Amino acid sequence: MKITTPEELTQVKETGQKLLFPGKPRINVAMATCCLAKGADLTLNAIEYALKEKNIAADVVPVGCNGLCHSEPVVEVHLPGKPKVIYGNVTDQEVPKILDALKKGAIASELAILRVDAENHVLAGKISYSDNGSVKDYSAIQPADKIGYLAKQHKVILRNAGSINPEDITEYIARGGYEALAKALKMKPATIVDEVTKSGLRGRGGGGFPAGLKWQGCAKAKGDEKYLICNVSEGEPGIGMHRSFLESDPHSVLEGLIIGGYALGARTAYVYIRDNYRLALKRFSKAIEDAAEMGLLGDNIMGSKFGLSVKIKEGGGRFVCGEETALIACIEGRIGEPCQRPPFPVDKGLFGKPTCINNVETWANIPVIILKGSTWYNSIGSAKSKGTKVLSLAGNIARAGMVEVDMGTPLKDVIFEIGGGIAGGKKLKGIQTGGPSGGLLPQSMDKLTVDYDELKNAGSMLGSGGMVIMDDETDMVKIARYFTDFFVQESCGKCTPCREGMCRMYDILGEIMAGRGKKQDLDMLEEIAAPLTQASACALGKTAPVPILSTIKHFRKDYMKYIK
Repeated sequence: MKITTPEELTQVKETGQKLLFPGKPRINVAMATCCLAKGADLTLNAIEYALKEKNIAADVVPVGCNGLCHSEPVVEVHLPGKPKVIYGNVTDQEVPKILDALKKGAIASELAILRVDAENHVLAGKISYSDNGSVKDYSAIQPADKIGYLAKQHKVILRNAGSINPEDITEYIARGGYEALAKALKMKPATIVDEVTKSGLRGRGGGGFPAGLKWQGCAKAKGDEKYLICNVSEGEPGIGMHRSFLESDPHSVLEGLIIGGYALGARTAYVYIRDNYRLALKRFSKAIEDAAEMGLLGDNIMGSKFGLSVKIKEGGGRFVCGEETALIACIEGRIGEPCQRPPFPVDKGLFGKPTCINNVETWANIPVIILKGSTWYNSIGSAKSKGTKVLSLAGNIARAGMVEVDMGTPLKDVIFEIGGGIAGGKKLKGIQTGGPSGGLLPQSMDKLTVDYDELKNAGSMLGSGGMVIMDDETDMVKIARYFTDFFVQESCGKCTPCREGMCRMYDILGEIMAGRGKKQDLDMLEEIAAPLTQASACALGKTAPVPILSTIKHFRKDYMKYIK
């Protein structure tokens, strides 16, 4: 049906809630790319087969990633009137145990890892078992040491991830989806821009530029046509947050784009996505189709005079294409190389028109800000970094995955409370924040917080939220050379400092690792880094030496082992 009024949106919401809370058991199976890599498709097939074999009536729903990547395949069982029980490491062989317990209205205790309510709040209590091993007391959670994983998180952006079917628009609406759009269409565009500005939202990629200032510039820019761009050019190795998020909750990004188009006077939005993000591409494309079919996209959105067209542009995934001007060049069909600024994209961007570029997480924040208000959003986070931040925990950490915390959360809480500490019981040696462009911080700096300015002042960056944890056996010289090789491969080669400087630094690191290094080589690395950080054409070259400089500063002993 076409939605033209808030009342019709409410009708669809009620329909969706019947899917989320049916009168029979609902079984959610996490089916994002990370889940499929661990065999989630086999688990889902086994559940469907076993339900028929055991004659159990239940809905089996493929959902996105709920962040428990360390426990995949993940299955959620929701019995009517009772909280959800989350099972981890569910292979096809474990499925019968879960379904046998479900048939009895019990919990397969050896597989259950968390118990949460409808809003994904962790429920705790003393657990009570019956003689057959099933749980008698549903006020309990098991095991208790997993409570901190969700208790320390604040899921605002990830509120739907892993709970709804990403390919069913009615389930998104059932969770309050598109209510922000309905509210925004009754507001003046300038009021929306003002709300985004007052919220304190900073762009969730790179250096955290204030989103409100960018929106103000685009709103004031003169032009007969304006464009929006959603940047999904996620080139950092081993992160994939934006891919996972689009696979789990594509409509939240789409809703943010529609609100942004109305506020800034744009009629066309481009989503630049890596061509190997096939599942994210499939689910976002379906979100566009379903929203258009319901009158939430296209002409006369929700009966208004505003219309927006969303187009998808597939790209090769080069890291440099995350830079705004290189991204624009790719969409226009040119080589992905950065251009000197000014003019800035908000004045002269895509096809020479005013353009507002934000990444996936930034656009996903917009519906929340509009629906709950800038005052509410501004109350979350630290003094200069507001809201929450999605982080990708990777490396030598016990519980890798996608998490969300308030800005201002100490790194040690993220690593030890949420991440479960260092894998294998080893000690923490280093933390890299902000992807390959971020610095490597020593264990002594784990009291720093998730904050743009604090991490920048410490010689690192928050960036898009990648966090790589390294144990006490990690060779920091090898890590520095790995990321240097990454930048050598990813440099577009346009400017001399980056093109030549990175190759020279890579060669020096090779000499050191081969046992032919000298103490003077460390001075040479720092000397070469200066023109890169000062004269490179874009942020790739300016930040490329950071891993080397930070390891020389904080882990000099690792270099001296090779040199001596």
